[in-house]
Amino acid sequence: MKADTTAIILAAGKSKRLGQHKALLKLGDHSLIHFLIERLEFINLDIVIVTNKDLCNKLKRYKKLGKISLVIPENTKNRTGNLIAGIKSIKNLGNILVVPVDRPGWSINTVQKLLKMKETCCPEFEGRGGHPLFIHKSDVMKLVNYPECSPLNQIFNSIKIKVKDPELHLNIDTEKDISDLKKFYENNIQEIR
Repeated sequence: MKADTTAIILAAGKSKRLGQHKALLKLGDHSLIHFLIERLEFINLDIVIVTNKDLCNKLKRYKKLGKISLVIPENTKNRTGNLIAGIKSIKNLGNILVVPVDRPGWSINTVQKLLKMKETCCPEFEGRGGHPLFIHKSDVMKLVNYPECSPLNQIFNSIKIKVKDPELHLNIDTEKDISDLKKFYENNIQEIR
């Protein structure tokens, strides 16, 4: 859809609270990371996955990765630093769609709406912002020049775009969240079929 946007999936965390890699959570015949990849490829986006060394080795075993770039930052302790590492790996830099692996509750319609925007924005459902975050190219270079420990909301303001995604705030941290994720997956797998 939008050739000047690259999706960056953030999957560098150690998943200590959950006790297993969030990206590899099983969803039917898929893993969470492949469910995200299929949805982003359906929209025709290039994809970069920012990950850690352990998860990278596991992801390389999957044949479905194709042209997807895997990036391992030197320091995986903060999201902004991980995001900057992903951005620096992109040759033709344009807009960025930030997709945290543990925040999968968005719809394809929501992403398509974000991709039409001319400014940095995020989806909002029932008064709360969510993910993915669309960073307009005018803010991308600003981000790259900030310290890696800076919270994104200190670097730029993101406009909130109202959407109708009731699972937008799904955050995968507990066993209950995994149950909610599986329900979300079952309700949304047809979105790309």
